[in-house]
Amino acid sequence: MMNAITGDEMRACEESLFAQGVTAEELIEQAGRGIAQAVRKFFPQAGILRLYLGKGHNAGDALCAARHLKARGWRVELRCCYEEIEWATLTRKQARLLELQPQMEALDAGEHVLLIDSLLGIGSQGALREPIAEAVREICRLRSERGYRVVAMDLPTGLDADEGTATEAVVADYTFTVGALKRGLLAASAVNFVGRVELIPLEGLSTEHLGKGFQGIVPRTFGASLPLRSHDFHKGDAGRVAVIAGSLGMEGAAIMAAAGALRGGAGLVTLWVRGDCAASIKARVMPEVMVRVYADFSEIDVSQADAIVFGPGLGKCSAEDFLAWSEWLSAANCPAVIDADGLNAISEHQGHHVLQARHVITPHPGEFVRLAPHSSRRGREEGCRHFAEHSPAVILLKGARTLVTQRGEDLYANLTGHAGMASAGMGDVLAGVIGALLGQGLTPLQAACCGAWSCGRAAESAMLHQRRSQESLVATDLLQELGGAFEEWRASSV
Repeated sequence: MMNAITGDEMRACEESLFAQGVTAEELIEQAGRGIAQAVRKFFPQAGILRLYLGKGHNAGDALCAARHLKARGWRVELRCCYEEIEWATLTRKQARLLELQPQMEALDAGEHVLLIDSLLGIGSQGALREPIAEAVREICRLRSERGYRVVAMDLPTGLDADEGTATEAVVADYTFTVGALKRGLLAASAVNFVGRVELIPLEGLSTEHLGKGFQGIVPRTFGASLPLRSHDFHKGDAGRVAVIAGSLGMEGAAIMAAAGALRGGAGLVTLWVRGDCAASIKARVMPEVMVRVYADFSEIDVSQADAIVFGPGLGKCSAEDFLAWSEWLSAANCPAVIDADGLNAISEHQGHHVLQARHVITPHPGEFVRLAPHSSRRGREEGCRHFAEHSPAVILLKGARTLVTQRGEDLYANLTGHAGMASAGMGDVLAGVIGALLGQGLTPLQAACCGAWSCGRAAESAMLHQRRSQESLVATDLLQELGGAFEEWRASSV
């Protein structure tokens, strides 16, 4: 489990490790190795590593990581806010092991530069003081003016570890949080300071008894939810997914949702489309997709489906249309994803009674306001919890930190992805992927969490493997990277 905990709870966890005989130096070595691995995961090409150092063990973690990265070809520079005599003893030792003198060279704007924020740890409170405040402003200026990426050690300097609030703080692209997820990192107020969150585990540290109610989505929380397929597996075992999507002018939504279902692992995908857009969709859809045409919602047959994806690009539904599809959706004895115009129809026609525990709804913030105005005004986290109290369905609320929950379950925050996913079609692919996972037997909560994590991870991989940028990434880029995301989920779930 990846429970989000407070700073005090994290310090108690560390004290528990010390009581078991683990030393602070061993924890620094563990953290340093993990941080170096995370840097190489997101930045496989070596470049310049500039460390902004405070005087505590947070700086020691960064120095240890720098030693490992230096051996991999990274050039390391140090920006020290304090004289070495003021550093913690173990931090001074890590500096000696690095065998590098504090130095600052002019950085070429064309160089691959990574700025490491290791100024303060979770114990800091209150407004920033000099010389830390000056270093924070320098990091933010270099990120803004030169486009250098920033990695925060444990949490961005200046951010409250429990509340996720700040008056002045480092703006990080990645936060490598050590040992456990800090509650403040998941707060909506923290998103623009924190960026992508990656957990650096510490052996023997457990948070299962702490931080109940709020978790980060990590594969191992859900166990073997994507097991290897048996050798006699056939397409029927992989699930039959019915996708009801698309309308004139929004054919792409149907095409991407069906593609997401195929790439998500469905054995058979049937795409139901209206007659006026059927020819356009048939000409562009993946050849593995079976296309069926309907004139009226009552003609759609989902009796053989193992899962349903309903709503992407469907267009406005009349009261008669809503009555027709809500009847067979309610009667269908299989899980379903309800997205986009399916949710808009429920909002418009007050059809909340349609939602069942086997359903996953995937609203973006605007759709959530229309669907559940009383819940949405409470903010993202409390809004999701409030909605779950009044509806049995799994809710996946999209956003920079996508949230997932269901009545009686913890609230889960997705940690993967980046701002490049703010692009048309991402939700269509996600709906298809979740539908495929439902068809393969995952529970609605598992499917929603795995789908959100996998699509976010696929978007990250597209930046590396397809040389996409945040500006150039499109939804169909994710399709080629889902396989790697699923393999990582499977490998990390044990």
